[in-house]
Amino acid sequence: MDLFFEIIGYIGSIFVLTSMMMTSLKWLRIANMLGSLMSIIYSLYFGAYPILTLNIALIIINTVKLVRAQRAARANEKTVTEA
Repeated sequence: MDLFFEIIGYIGSIFVLTSMMMTSLKWLRIANMLGSLMSIIYSLYFGAYPILTLNIALIIINTVKLVRAQRAARANEKTVTEA
C-alpha cells in the first residue's frame, strides 16, 4: 500500500513541476491545485503534517486567485460589451 501512496506523491510532484512551465495562469493554478491535492493525500497517509498544511494553503490561495481572475474577466467582458 505504501507504493500506491508513493506513486500518488510522485504524480503530485509532476503536476506541480509541470504547472511551473505553463504560460496560462489559469492552467498553472489548476495543475498546481491537482498536484497539491495529490500531495495532501500523500501527506495524510504518511503523517507529513507540514506538507499537508502547505498544500492546503496552496489550494486555498490558488482557488481565491482563480475566482478573482474569473470575476475580473467577467467584469472586463461586461465593460467591453457596454462600450
